[in-house]
Amino acid sequence: MRLAPLGLFAIASYANAQADWTLVRADTLVTAIHATSVYSAQTGQRFSQDDIVESSGNGVVQIQDESGNIVALGRDTRAMLTRDSHIALLRGWLKVMHMCANAACATPVIETERTRITPADRTALVIAATPEGYDSADAVFCESGSAQVHSLGKTRGKPLDVHLDAHQSAFARHAGTVEPVSFAASPEAAFVTAMPLTFRDALRPLPVPTPPSPNAAHTLPAHGVRPVAFADIADWLGSSFAARTDPTTRFSERFRPRLSDTAFRRDVKQHIRALPDWHVLIFPPPRPTLKPLAAYSSTTARP
Repeated sequence: MRLAPLGLFAIASYANAQADWTLVRADTLVTAIHATSVYSAQTGQRFSQDDIVESSGNGVVQIQDESGNIVALGRDTRAMLTRDSHIALLRGWLKVMHMCANAACATPVIETERTRITPADRTALVIAATPEGYDSADAVFCESGSAQVHSLGKTRGKPLDVHLDAHQSAFARHAGTVEPVSFAASPEAAFVTAMPLTFRDALRPLPVPTPPSPNAAHTLPAHGVRPVAFADIADWLGSSFAARTDPTTRFSERFRPRLSDTAFRRDVKQHIRALPDWHVLIFPPPRPTLKPLAAYSSTTARP
């Protein structure tokens, strides 16, 4: 019995570390991909681990988790909500507020194809991942607090890691996978011009709306659900994210059931050169043919 409180604490800590994101504001269309299905998400929807969330238009989209983390999605943004509040940002704009509400909260690490950004507690960041209107660079602006920026893959020169601080070096830019991360005291004019206007406002927690249905947590809506098409995930399938090939999140296994659809299979086959992990699914190796064993002949036996 003395171990019971410790066990309960461990369970609670795990639950907090695995806290899920809830859609608390959506002034524009929000599309979600859950497993192999696509639907339009409404406020109150609780997303599951590895759900892909996309925003369109210029409205405000805000999600929150139970740890006190807040994330706003800008226009035309595509993000995957992975484990431990981590987010894979394929393209677009994110504003992140890491406000740890309890001792077991998870840090919302943001990862693009080029860069990993880890905020400290009480930190607000604006992150761009090759968004439209801002060339082909990733960039991070530390509005408050501090963060660590790490370049992924091989780079020429240094630094590989940059420490951002709102009061000193507040801006980092990563132009390419082989380029080093550069930093400056303040964001460049092009970044400020392209940044969504709503990102100039501070992020604040919002009350969680009533779910669209009594069983909305981790369930699909009753209407408006369709199977995922190749066009919905083509950029994800060809990305360099670790989640694409990680055994627990491998995209070829997640979306493999869609190969039963003729159009999906045709599209994968047409792009197979860019999708090497799908090759064995489209062109499985021939099964080896076993030669029949020769019958034993007693005439060859010698006494």
